[in-house]
Formats: sequence, C-alpha cells, structure tokens
Amino acid sequence: MKLEFYTLSRYLFLKIEREYAKIVEQSGVTLPQLRILWILRAFPGANSSMISKIGCWTPPTVSRMIKILLEKSLISRDISSGKSKGIHLTEHGLKIIESNRQHHESSFPLLWLLGASGQKELDDLIAVYRYTALESGNRYIMDYIDKINELSLKIDYTTFPEEEQPRLKSLVELYNLLRVFVLSVENTHSLLLKKLDLTYPQMRALIVIRSFRGLTSSQLAEIALWSASSANLVVKNLLAKDLIYRNKGTVKNSLHMYTTRKADALLDKDSEENENKIGTLNLLDNVPTDKLRELNTFLHFLNKSVKNDMVVDFVDRCLYPVKKLQ
Repeated sequence: MKLEFYTLSRYLFLKIEREYAKIVEQSGVTLPQLRILWILRAFPGANSSMISKIGCWTPPTVSRMIKILLEKSLISRDISSGKSKGIHLTEHGLKIIESNRQHHESSFPLLWLLGASGQKELDDLIAVYRYTALESGNRYIMDYIDKINELSLKIDYTTFPEEEQPRLKSLVELYNLLRVFVLSVENTHSLLLKKLDLTYPQMRALIVIRSFRGLTSSQLAEIALWSASSANLVVKNLLAKDLIYRNKGTVKNSLHMYTTRKADALLDKDSEENENKIGTLNLLDNVPTDKLRELNTFLHFLNKSVKNDMVVDFVDRCLYPVKKLQ
C-alpha cells in the first residue's frame, strides 16, 4: 500500500513538474534554475550547501546550476575569501521571478486542482508529506514554503478571488512537500541501486517494460512521463547491459521491448533487499492503514484531475502483480 502511495505521488509530481517546466522555459530558464532563484529570494545570502538541502539536490548539481545562473547574470556571489560564499539575486534575477509569477488566467497545472478536492482531504495529504519531510531531517522546508507564500513567488494571489487564496496556498504547500517526498525516496533508492549497477530511471523503465510486455520506446516515454530522448537513452543503456531485448513488430520499423531473465532477477533482488531500507518510504508505516487507503483513493483522483489517466493501469500492472502488496 505504501508503494502505491509513492507511485501515485510520484506520477502526480511528474505531471505537474513537466507541464510547469514548459511554462517556465519560455522565460529563458529551467524550472530547477528558477527554484534556486526562489530560494535566494526567500533566504538572501544562502550558500550552496543550504540551496542543496532545500532543493533536494546533490552538491555537484547545485554547483552546475549556480555556474549557469552566474553566466546568465541572474545571481552574484559575495566577494570574500571564505569557503562558503553567500549568493544573492541580481535585478535580472528578480525580474525572472516576477515574469514567472502565475496568475488567474495562467495554464499553471497546479491550478487544475483548485476545484478538485475538499479542504479536509487536502489537509490530510499535506500532513503526511509534512510529517515525512520533517522526520527525514529537512528542517528548512516549512520555512521555505512559508516564504514562498508570504512573498507570492509562485502565484500572484491578488489576481484570484479572496475566497480561493487559502486553497491556493495549500496547493503550493502540497506541491513543495510532494516534491520533497518523491525526491527523498528517489535519492535514497538511487544510492541503493548502485550495488545492482542500475540507475533509478533504468530501474523504473525495467518495471514498466516487464509489466507492459512488448511496448515500444515511445510508449515507454509516455508511461514514464519522459521525453523521447530520455527514454531512448535509458533503452540504449539497458540494451548494453543485456537487461532488455527487442523484437520487430508488424508495423514498419516498430521494435517491441521485453525484460531478460537477468533484469527480472535484479528487480526481484531490489524489491527484497532495498525496499525496507528507504527510510522516508518506511515512515508511512506509521500512518494507519485505513487512512493510507483513503489517501491513495484521493491521489488517484488528483492524478485524474491532472490528466494522468494511465496511472490506474500502471498501478494495477506494475505494483500488485509484481510486488504482491497488501
């Protein structure tokens, strides 16, 4: 049941994230780059270590993005000889934040959920994500979310009716905590997968390919919510590792994928050895079973609200037949 909760959470996050990224990229930055700008607006002078913790990124990832933002003149560093130099927004960086504030007529995917649920269900789901974030040691996240809403960094609340603004702020909190939950599980699992010589995307692809036998690379991209190029790269690496094979289909140039016995053994080993080592996921053991079942139903509904219609089929095929959950 907790794997269903994670899978539904992950798909909800990926859908919102992908659609949001398309909007942000029109301003000349990526969504992760914009997140760094938000962090610096919320915490002026934050260093790369603090940015890494708030953003759930590895230090090398933060270093690469900071370099890009410096080159774009969106941020500046303190001039000092210390190792931990504070980072600040430039005027250009502030303008990028302002240009990305969503409003009443925006196509921001989070707005799709505005009328999709009752406040009680939303509060219950937020409470679980908040609990897992705090228990996992993310001490900055609640202050960051408060700042995001206080400064209206993501949404210009004044463009919405006053009665809708509290719900919008709850949705912003949901989105940020959802992201922390999903990435916390993913980051921990990624480290465990190194022993199996697998990356996290490769593991997710194998689960999909084993469950949807005979699918094509384009179908994998659709189910996994990846770009075509990302799916092709994962497939290429899986072929090189002898974890999948392909057969020609009846349609011209179509290639259908299947997992090898080696891949099936790796997936079973991952399930048996790694599943109980993911601390954030295991925190869900403290959520009453009935409540977790209610939240899973609610997450199904939220996924449908953002047009993730394939999620139910994915959960049925990828979790229950393979994982044999309760």
